[in-house]
Amino acid sequence: MVKLASTSNAIWWIKNPKAAADNNSKGQRKESLGSAFCLDMADLVRNISLQGYNKLLSPDLTLGQRLIWLLVHMATTVSLIVVLSLTWEQFVAQSFVTNLKDPLFPVENVPFPAVSICPNNRISRQAVIRYAEELRLNSPVIRPVEYFLERLSFFREFYTHVGVVVDTDDFITFQTFLDVFGTWNNETFFDTRRIMKMLTPRCQEFVLKCTVANVEVPCFSKDAFQDSLTMYGPCCTFNMENKLKKRHFKNRLASSELGLKVVLNDSHVDYFAPILNTNGYIVLIHNAENYASVSSSNVLEMFPGQGEDSYIAVYARVVDTDDSLKSFSPFSRRCYFEYEAQNPVHEELMKTYSYSYTFPNCISRCRIRSIIALCRCLPFQMPLQLVENLDGVVFCTLGHVSCLNQYMFKWRNILTERHIINGLEREIEEALYCPQCLPSCRDVQYGVSMSALPIDNYLATLKLDDNNQTEFSTDISVLRVYFGEPHAQYYIRLLNNTWFEVFSTIGNIMSIFVGFSMVAIFEILFFFTKYIYEGCHRMVEQNIIDRKAKELETKKLYICP
Repeated sequence: MVKLASTSNAIWWIKNPKAAADNNSKGQRKESLGSAFCLDMADLVRNISLQGYNKLLSPDLTLGQRLIWLLVHMATTVSLIVVLSLTWEQFVAQSFVTNLKDPLFPVENVPFPAVSICPNNRISRQAVIRYAEELRLNSPVIRPVEYFLERLSFFREFYTHVGVVVDTDDFITFQTFLDVFGTWNNETFFDTRRIMKMLTPRCQEFVLKCTVANVEVPCFSKDAFQDSLTMYGPCCTFNMENKLKKRHFKNRLASSELGLKVVLNDSHVDYFAPILNTNGYIVLIHNAENYASVSSSNVLEMFPGQGEDSYIAVYARVVDTDDSLKSFSPFSRRCYFEYEAQNPVHEELMKTYSYSYTFPNCISRCRIRSIIALCRCLPFQMPLQLVENLDGVVFCTLGHVSCLNQYMFKWRNILTERHIINGLEREIEEALYCPQCLPSCRDVQYGVSMSALPIDNYLATLKLDDNNQTEFSTDISVLRVYFGEPHAQYYIRLLNNTWFEVFSTIGNIMSIFVGFSMVAIFEILFFFTKYIYEGCHRMVEQNIIDRKAKELETKKLYICP
């Protein structure tokens, strides 16, 4: 049988409840809340499950020994706070980590990149002669065709600054002529894009034969090459609509013979305005959803030579993000999920039109916004789908070339974060700042390597006709684009430390320093909850007593003599 008069070391046990009941029955004066708190606090220190705190009030120790224990506990508490703060800072700084999830991810599940092929000659000689003749006939002043051909060579400045010192007054004078005599009747302004598309070499004359997975296909269709805009203007782009996003095992395009093979016309007969110091052509490897611009990131630029059989091996890396990171804000995890990119709240940042949100498209949109603000025009190479507001926007003409060259450094150097770096203060201020652009949480990154063989090896494989001739002349080049490996590396971004890892780490640290445990937490919570309850209860009782006193005051009977 349990003896009710006994006591216990547990702080939640009411000591000697029989005596407490007797005292209450005798109507003794209640102890104040402050003195009761001090007494129970001393009892807590004597009986708490934390190690060493009972030494502070132990009657067996001298005052000096108690002070030593007090200093030990103070030093332990300070050390605990410092270690916990450093640990928390480390957890916050390393919230996310990117791990290799699958080093043998099947390459047939990786989208095949878009391949944009651009001739180094950006203006066709035949087309520019026809246009020069048209301008000669429209001109009120009789001038030879050579005069207009010389002026039309100024259009190379739309692609790159060639380094030749040209008086910009000549640009403005010729542009004034084009504004009047180079426009159609239904055009308000000179349509630079229409003219440059007309002058660019046609893809049908440049791309001669196409083979995909060792099967010859029509070169110009939605499943093969289409005309598209790139940083080099109109080019021939394969897989523009991302039709090869997913493929079966037999069509994984993972070898030079089973990938994309293109035969190109390498003749220089039609050359008028080459823009690079190379005899070859330009190849851009990029995601099919991105506008192809090297300065916007994630575009790989290659320069195969003339008369070569070029091999471009593509190596893919898939970067994914765990769904558990959706609870964090995009700027904390440093990426956008697809549903966030299409959120109307981010409409000014995520306008997609026919281009989906990607980091390169966001950079291109930021650059377009800056060009329109500074030069009041849009370069004809830029897609209209990335322009936020088309009202009053015109294509850049020769009259805008000086403005475009003035800010070229700014538009080719992009910052999404600003950090002070000694010696680069001016470059940081002059660069274009686009803090709203973040990578996609699910993305595919490509790497390439290129090798080449003489074209003679390919010519030797061609069949001869009855006249002992092949279907192509010797002025050709061959381009092969394929996955260099049958697998890709699959990375996933996830939390570096889950909640239970953080909980266990903090618990281990606290147990090492102060012997902390869940029992001690319960004891402390019980102690403070008890006095919060008693304080509130006494306040309620006092209010009731005051209310009754006021009622009694109003009911008092005064007897006057």
